[in-house]
Amino acid sequence: METILRDHSSHSRYVATEQAPPRILLADDDPDILKLCACALRGFGFEITETCDGSDLLSEVFVEPFVDGARRPPDIIVTDVRMPGFTGLEVLAALRHSNLHTAVVLMTAYPDLSTRMLASELGADAFFAKPFDVNELVTAIVNLTPLPTGNRGE
Repeated sequence: METILRDHSSHSRYVATEQAPPRILLADDDPDILKLCACALRGFGFEITETCDGSDLLSEVFVEPFVDGARRPPDIIVTDVRMPGFTGLEVLAALRHSNLHTAVVLMTAYPDLSTRMLASELGADAFFAKPFDVNELVTAIVNLTPLPTGNRGE
């Protein structure tokens, strides 16, 4: 198991509040991984939208209206590297090209050096090699989730 995390000292830990829970878009073409990750993250109070396709993931980000027709961008995107439609790397590139600064966590069963390097160059916030410890994934996501407005102790 190999996990690579970027240093994000500017990101704050998630603190439960009365505000809407942090929204995570989760994409993986393996239904078991999708279910495991979604259940673990929901247990920590995250709002999860699941998909098994990179095209659907991009549609969720750029086309589909969010809650009550208002656009609410995801707080974090967690995506497999290899899946139908667009790959996780293509999703990451599209997000960065559009200047959407949503945190992106990549996971893959094929963690070769070129994939890791490209993920880093494109600005992935974390990279997990499958199989991984789901608790480490949850910890990384909690650490990437900014505190809601008004709860920064300022």
